[in-house]
Amino acid sequence: MRQLRVLAVAGPVLFTLDWMLLGWSHVGYRPDRETISSLSAHGAPGWPVMVAGQVALVVAFLAVATLCVRVLGRPGIGPAGLYGLAAVGTVQASAFRTICTQVDAGWCTPMPRSAFPHQQWAHGIGTAMPFASLPLACLVVAWVTRRVDGLRDVAVLALAVLVVALPSVLWFLTQGTDWHGLSEKLFLTSLAAFTGYLGLRLGGCAAGELERVGCD
Repeated sequence: MRQLRVLAVAGPVLFTLDWMLLGWSHVGYRPDRETISSLSAHGAPGWPVMVAGQVALVVAFLAVATLCVRVLGRPGIGPAGLYGLAAVGTVQASAFRTICTQVDAGWCTPMPRSAFPHQQWAHGIGTAMPFASLPLACLVVAWVTRRVDGLRDVAVLALAVLVVALPSVLWFLTQGTDWHGLSEKLFLTSLAAFTGYLGLRLGGCAAGELERVGCD
């Protein structure tokens, strides 16, 4: 349990530090307009660092999925499956990387749209999987934990995160390149933080004893 708890918390921290420090290191990178994916793009300086951060997030998703089942039992299967789907999508988005475009021209050499076409297509699908599954996981976690003694704070926080995440992803999908990067970062950072918090709280619970003694 302790190891899973550490992995669940460390993944979001490493992922967030990665995109913040890597973006800061690229003179000309504009975090309000440019995405996290561009930091791991073909030709992007330091792209393996960003991929490593994404892999750390995958490990956190899997750790939280395992904790959901171990601590919550059968009701935890739903959120566990959604976190598993987010992990698969993030692996796909990391393995099949995008390209730098004219938006990234200040620090990364743009490539034509014809470059790595299959990888870009696979990257887009991989990105869509956690974008869809993580908000659903929040919603299901809120439903599952709302009546569990010791975990009601998790339900409240899950709903609060959705208040931030859902408008952010709609903003990301509808507003073109203006504030494109900021909306993505609000979405991913809020959900990554919740993932870490959920792992922290579930890791502090005694498996199979929630109804009897609650959580620490």
